[in-house]
Amino acid sequence: MFGNRAAGDFDIGKQQRRNRLMWVNGGGIGLLCLLYLIHPFSAAIFQGYFLTTLCYGDSFYVQRRDDLGTPWMWKAIFTTIPVHVLLLLAIVWLDRAFPNVFPRIIVSAPILFVTFGIEDVLFDQIVARCSPPKVEQPMDAGPI
Repeated sequence: MFGNRAAGDFDIGKQQRRNRLMWVNGGGIGLLCLLYLIHPFSAAIFQGYFLTTLCYGDSFYVQRRDDLGTPWMWKAIFTTIPVHVLLLLAIVWLDRAFPNVFPRIIVSAPILFVTFGIEDVLFDQIVARCSPPKVEQPMDAGPI
């Protein structure tokens, strides 16, 4: 009666999981910043943590939480690991190859978000390939 109507495909559980993921991601980055003040380390650690929690958290925890106990989902998760590692290695290589350009946050953050978008699409395709085939439910005409 009051306020805006929710979209037809709105899922409150998914939205709550997304909020928790953002809190975990922000808290982890905050902890890494604190550790960096104590003992400096490579920016690749920040980038790897951010990209890994964002990609796996969104693709598997937020989007497909209900299927996490199924064997086909774990097959999909293990299948995505080499793709993720290769993309992380490419980002670290760019940091090392162009040390004056890529460590800057203005360049690094958009690259991480573009990489997240690419990985999200790839992860969706891998999950679709690993998931069991959808079986059409027969339509029962019932008594007339």
